[in-house]
Amino acid sequence: MPDLTDNQRKLIHDLALQARELLTREARELLEGTYGLYADGRLDPPTKLPQVQHDPEVADTYRHLAQFLDDEVRAGLPRAEAVDKLVKEVAFTHLNRFVAFKMLEARKLIRGTVDRGSESNGFKFYLADPEHADVYARYQTGDVETAYRHFLLWQSAQIAKEVRVLFDPGTLASRLFPPPQALNKLLPMLNAEALTETWRADETVGWVYQFFNEDEKAAVFDRLYKQKQKMRRQDIPAATQLFTPNWIVRFLVQNTLGRLWVQMHPDTRLLGTEVLDYLVPLEGDVSAGPLRPISSITLLDPACGGMHFGLVAFDLFAAMYQEELERAGEPGWPERASVSEPSEVAAAILQHNLYGIDIDLRAVQLSALALYLKAKSLNPKARITASNLACADVRPLNGARLGAFLREAHFSRPIYERLIRALWERLKDVDQSGSLLRLEREIGNLIAQERAHYGKTPLFAGLPGVFEHEAAEEEFWSVISAQIVQGLDEFARQQASAGVDQTFFAGEATKGLRLVDLMLRRYDVVVTNPPYAGKRNLDDQLARFLDNDYPDAKGDLYAAFIQRCAELVDMGGRVGMITQQSFMFLSSYE
Repeated sequence: MPDLTDNQRKLIHDLALQARELLTREARELLEGTYGLYADGRLDPPTKLPQVQHDPEVADTYRHLAQFLDDEVRAGLPRAEAVDKLVKEVAFTHLNRFVAFKMLEARKLIRGTVDRGSESNGFKFYLADPEHADVYARYQTGDVETAYRHFLLWQSAQIAKEVRVLFDPGTLASRLFPPPQALNKLLPMLNAEALTETWRADETVGWVYQFFNEDEKAAVFDRLYKQKQKMRRQDIPAATQLFTPNWIVRFLVQNTLGRLWVQMHPDTRLLGTEVLDYLVPLEGDVSAGPLRPISSITLLDPACGGMHFGLVAFDLFAAMYQEELERAGEPGWPERASVSEPSEVAAAILQHNLYGIDIDLRAVQLSALALYLKAKSLNPKARITASNLACADVRPLNGARLGAFLREAHFSRPIYERLIRALWERLKDVDQSGSLLRLEREIGNLIAQERAHYGKTPLFAGLPGVFEHEAAEEEFWSVISAQIVQGLDEFARQQASAGVDQTFFAGEATKGLRLVDLMLRRYDVVVTNPPYAGKRNLDDQLARFLDNDYPDAKGDLYAAFIQRCAELVDMGGRVGMITQQSFMFLSSYE
């Protein structure tokens, strides 16, 4: 559909702010009234809380709340800030889910779920299923609100099979479901007739993210310019996120990814079509690029926000897959196409081609949603098994639990322990630096040390696969990280059976490993709208990071991202960015 109008964006703006206020207020009231958790971090004992005493489900959530507070405090976050973090996560997770339901309904990818509240068609089908007889029994007794809540959580669990980062029903945010009075106010906002067309637009996801952050952004700028305070690491997502207009995204994607395709296939039939309508013609002879299957071409947005660049790239990749499928076997084209039929294209793009990193969980949730909607719109029956997104908001891991994990894991080679300890020492900075943190250098340095230590002995003897001295770090990491993840899963299961909840530890560790995996890769195309923040406006910790890690680009975050993107792109690849012009004129960038 055409780009959203100013009035439609205004409607999304008002919805995002009103829904945020509602869900934030209700989350705080739920935490205080039911669970005895206050804004300052105080948690009442269960003996003072009637619902915790008499409702097993509430009691279980109370235990998870207490564990959450302990985990965040061990990770260095004061209790009051941990509560504030949880309230925001509850609010944005549920808003994102309800937005997702509306967008899925608009594309007819799910039965009506929220369009008519407890009268929605999907809810009626759910109640009619014998598997949900216990919920239907509650419905029959008049407890419609509880039955409808169970249905919404069930619906989330179904979609979580393909978009877990947003719909995971096992998270603490899922347990803290908006109470009936909140739903009764929220659903009419979402179902307003004026918003009908906005739910069909891909870009709605990005605008919801930007407008949800609006109050935080205003507060950051107030502290920055009026109170003369520095920008803290937790301020960066709200202060620097800005939705990129569609025409700019199309220009950058088409003149990077599109250019690669045209040079690889000068006879492409995509020239002159909508997917390449912003491609700038080049004068003179243009050398042809090496022939490669489309499934091997990768694109990264290292500050992905709502994945706007990825959405535009998805359409271009889809056209490229289709053309390769139609022309495979012709001169200048691969002998065999990357997919055997058009129905495989949607899942293939998410599995092989698109990658994204962000420091904000809200952004990663919405990026996963945006790509899922895009894939399902192309093929509603597509089975989404992979999504190459990573959140850099990894909490520092407690030394005692890291030690316990290493003791219990019984890794066969000392390199595992040395690698994990080295990475975890570096990961303590990743929630402020995100893609700028060169985690791959830690891997490379450690491998070099191990090679020197073992001399001529094969470094990877005893590990699955054969790795010689010239083995790439990426190939090494793919083997070792898989074994570490298996170890984390087993550790969490063993600890749970002993009555110790290690899901936070295992979850944060897995996030860290996923981030390293994306940073070890090199990409054919890197496109982004990076954060802009001058060093003089950053707190001391961020400023020191730029001084130490990016001395030639330390003046501004955007300049550091220029350098970083040039590192993340493969030889012969292309970088497309929106940047300020100061690097072209200031002597400090010479």
